[in-house]
Amino acid sequence: MATDQEQVQALQQAILQRAHQFAEEHVQQGTVTRSKIIEDVREKIKLMEQKELLSAKVHADREYNRLVQASELRIQAELDRNRWGLVQAVMRNVVDELDRVHNDHQQYLVIFKKLVKQGAASMGQIPMLAAINSEDLTLFADNWKTLVSECCGDKYDIELSRDACDCSGGLKLIARSGDVMVDYTFEGIVIRREAELRRLIFERLFSTVSTMGTVFNG
Repeated sequence: MATDQEQVQALQQAILQRAHQFAEEHVQQGTVTRSKIIEDVREKIKLMEQKELLSAKVHADREYNRLVQASELRIQAELDRNRWGLVQAVMRNVVDELDRVHNDHQQYLVIFKKLVKQGAASMGQIPMLAAINSEDLTLFADNWKTLVSECCGDKYDIELSRDACDCSGGLKLIARSGDVMVDYTFEGIVIRREAELRRLIFERLFSTVSTMGTVFNG
């Protein structure tokens, strides 16, 4: 029969074995828990990375679209400036062409007669004064009645004013009563037809007006 000392030693040995067993179980459980925690953390990190990547992509797409739109606006503004510059350049060419027409006396005489005829028709059969520039006064003063007769016949009473008109060509017709006036000067025609001229410039890809027929004859 075991002595008291042997029984105590056996009990101690059983306790140690049980403690060792508990320790092993806790270590195993801790390892499993640690692995699970690590896996959860990795999954969370992965999800955070995916979320950050998605957010970065969305931000990058927005920034890209913003830059594209800003570039498009800048390009459009530059195109508009260039287009307006071309229109203005062509309008200056129109004015230069009118000066050239005025300096070509033979061509100008044909156009001037048309302007007299159109202006007189718009005024009607009332006594009128014709105002022309100083250079045209020198050209037409001596044979004014003949010129009017050639382009209008005897239907209109148009007297030539001795006061020069401030214009580059063409004429103004003023009722002698002073209450009616039509402007058939080059400047007046360009102002009235400016919108149409600009439209023609756009339609013809900003090319200069090749002939003045559209301006004078519609």
